[in-house]
Amino acid sequence: MNVSDLFAEKMEPALNEWIRRFTSPAELFAAIPQMFARLRSQNIEGTVEDGATIVGPVHIGAGSLVQCQAVIRGPAIIGTYTVVNSHAEILPLCFIGSNCTIGHGCSLIESMLMNNAVVGHAAFIRNSIIGFGSVVGQCAVLGAQKSTHSKNVSPTSTEIGVILGDHTAIGANSTLRSGTIVGARTVVSESVSMEGIHGSDQTITASQQLQIKPRQ
Repeated sequence: MNVSDLFAEKMEPALNEWIRRFTSPAELFAAIPQMFARLRSQNIEGTVEDGATIVGPVHIGAGSLVQCQAVIRGPAIIGTYTVVNSHAEILPLCFIGSNCTIGHGCSLIESMLMNNAVVGHAAFIRNSIIGFGSVVGQCAVLGAQKSTHSKNVSPTSTEIGVILGDHTAIGANSTLRSGTIVGARTVVSESVSMEGIHGSDQTITASQQLQIKPRQ
């Protein structure tokens, strides 16, 4: 699946031009660190509430809000008019575009969120690229590893987590394993566990069969 098939919405001209340089999602993911090459210090143009923690080189655009108890560790870039809710944790090498909403208690690790993305409360996004206007439901896990909570597993990795095309929606409590690609405008319903490559304009649901047995 080509980058042009996944991401077609217009954003800031410089960002669109940069994204169009890449053919495959793997190339785009590998190039994300380039976005932080010139970020050497903090540049806070938005509002950071008392109790929030900003560490290292972080850019926060005008009109954006970082609520109390949120933690952002640089290098990280947050665009304009984006809201980072309380107790969210944004780790280094995260790019969050303009007009995004990051829900309460979210964790973002080495990921890129394009403009107008919405992430629900307590979602976990690792090594992923989230397209324009996409929605990640509460408690969803994107870029899951087999042993996410093991002490022997690093939270960061060079492997691609999940890539969502523009205007994709992921339902609450769904789990998308590393290497999953979901095409533009596809909807994944709640509590789906999935992997693989899925095209655009689809609806993906999980079938569930109710089993009733006599008590022993």
